[in-house]
Amino acid sequence: MILSPDPETPGPLPPDDARGKGVVSKIDSTNWKIGVRFDLSLIPGIRSITQFRRPVLNADKSPGTPVTLTLSIDGAAPTTKTCDLLVIACEPRNLSSICDYTATEQAVFGKLCNFTFHTTLVRVTVPNPAPTYGIILAPTEISAMAGHVSGFRNETAKQFSLETANSMTENLVTVYQLQGPTDTPMTEAEFLANLEQTLPTLDWWPYPDYEIVTDSAGATVDLRTPYFDHFDIDGLRAGGPWNYLSLQGKNNTLFVHGSTCFESVLQCWQYGGLLLDHQEKLGWSLPTDKTAPIIVLGAGPSGMMFAHRLQGLGYTNVEILESSARFGGKTHTVTFDAPSPDRQPTACELGTCYLSPAYDHMAADFAASGFMEGNIREGMYLTADHQDPAGHTIRAMVTTGQFPGVPAPATLMDYDEYTLLKGYYEANQPFADPETWMAGFDADKVKAEIFVRLAEYDVLLALYRGLTLPMPLSAPTELLQYDSFYDFLAKNDLLILTGMLEYAYSVQGYGPLKQIPAYYGMIWISLPLTLGLIFSDKPAVTVLSKGWLDIWTQMAPTLAITLNAQVTKITRMA
Repeated sequence: MILSPDPETPGPLPPDDARGKGVVSKIDSTNWKIGVRFDLSLIPGIRSITQFRRPVLNADKSPGTPVTLTLSIDGAAPTTKTCDLLVIACEPRNLSSICDYTATEQAVFGKLCNFTFHTTLVRVTVPNPAPTYGIILAPTEISAMAGHVSGFRNETAKQFSLETANSMTENLVTVYQLQGPTDTPMTEAEFLANLEQTLPTLDWWPYPDYEIVTDSAGATVDLRTPYFDHFDIDGLRAGGPWNYLSLQGKNNTLFVHGSTCFESVLQCWQYGGLLLDHQEKLGWSLPTDKTAPIIVLGAGPSGMMFAHRLQGLGYTNVEILESSARFGGKTHTVTFDAPSPDRQPTACELGTCYLSPAYDHMAADFAASGFMEGNIREGMYLTADHQDPAGHTIRAMVTTGQFPGVPAPATLMDYDEYTLLKGYYEANQPFADPETWMAGFDADKVKAEIFVRLAEYDVLLALYRGLTLPMPLSAPTELLQYDSFYDFLAKNDLLILTGMLEYAYSVQGYGPLKQIPAYYGMIWISLPLTLGLIFSDKPAVTVLSKGWLDIWTQMAPTLAITLNAQVTKITRMA
């Protein structure tokens, strides 16, 4: 059976599971752990978690500190903070009007482009007959990136199995939309209007009776966010990521936002490690004084993880400033007690969702640090006993537009079957007789060839991109000669991998194979990921039983985080 990683997709909400009613229920000051239950209606009133954080040492201005920030906390009068090192873990372009960026920095940031991602949580009535799949994705809509509905994930089925979900009256479902690069991204209202207009017309949408979920304040439970900051092929060939890398440490500033490399928790984690492990080679160094003040802008995953790394190196004066009323960034877990079997809480992911074997090292570090207590990595299944029939999965692909020039197969195909047939089609088209194009299809032979070609891909990955994670320290010139990831596959006789990579890469919102540069494809489809697919005893796609936000909730009490901190000026140079 051919499986593929299901990377994560983005996403924001409250600093805990946001289920039920209540407030802080337990504080264990010995272990700095928090047990919290929030009512969604309380979230707008969240002001600061400073009462739970370690104190910031020497936070006032001292002689010689090179970076000065002017800010207002909780709407109070402006104040200043100074630091020896500024770590920008938020979108750097959002600081252009308040930070004294150099012309070189502005030139790098000006080459970035991004998509716009929107997810909506809906409550559905389980129809009769019940759905066959819990996750359906439409590659053609994803490739168009026009903002239309491109797929859904049944959150109830994700957590409890499709069999269990189908036995219930109602389920919770996350619906996906994606828009490509544009100067005028769709508003939240436009995304929702598009959803309401198009969702009922889709022949693969199995839930005719549904309603959009709202919180206790009447607000729609959805997420709209800029997604996947990246350089286009011209920007890459001009050295974008490596020009970005050359900025590190200059003007007492580090950048760890996802735009530096690739927008996923995993790559942000790896990039932080790359910066710290290669300081001398990159021409910068951390302060020698472990009590030196360090300020991190942004309490999303990249900021929190880098602050955690700094504390692990012995730095005792690291403060995170977050402009919003919550930590977690594009992680957006919303937890509901109902509908769910036996009122077990359902963790709904509107943002970051999946893990693959490539996440093993990072997850092990989180577990060792005590950030994954009770949060289990688990697969997604059709059956309640997790003994799914061979060749059948919870995931399906919409085939519309995916097999041009030949008689189309069924509109919906099981993911495993689609992976094989799409790979066979791409590797063998055009067909001499389109009407009989499937005559030579042998699933076992295609499956065997996919594993052979995957090994060849790994060799080329090592040759072209190198094995430094998450990115090479210098531009891989030969790799950048390819116009797209598809171009790379075609010219290296790897098109049989198309179906697998389409799911592993494109349908996660990282761009169509025929448009996205090969460089980004090989950043995500890395050696740890491909080896994990072949050799790991874990499911290729896993989720977290309590959701991604729970990791940051367990990490937050170990960090100094100030919420509602509106920075209005950053001065790094005299």
